[in-house]
Amino acid sequence: MTKEEILEKSRKDNGDKDMYDSEVQKNAAFIAYFASFGLCVFVSVLNWIFTRRVSVQCWIVFFGMLSTAFFVKFFKMKKIHELFVALGYLVIFVMLVIVFVLELSGKFPGAVQ
Repeated sequence: MTKEEILEKSRKDNGDKDMYDSEVQKNAAFIAYFASFGLCVFVSVLNWIFTRRVSVQCWIVFFGMLSTAFFVKFFKMKKIHELFVALGYLVIFVMLVIVFVLELSGKFPGAVQ
């Protein structure tokens, strides 16, 4: 079997997906998760320093992003673990949205009025 035949067979087996490209995208997503977490921590710390409060807006975006990512992984790979992780992140997301709405309406303890 020649090198070209091996490559052609590999492409057919992998549905014409470039394995290097897939690995780079996976690594980029992994780094993006941690970078967005770090940015949320940074914003929360600054918010705490200047207002003595932690804003939930960036955490809403963060957990919304994570729940979406894990739901997509569940629907693509059909792994039950991904569903449970997605549901956990979704619960956190919903709780943060509720806190945010209550803060906006002035009905949350400690809300700025």
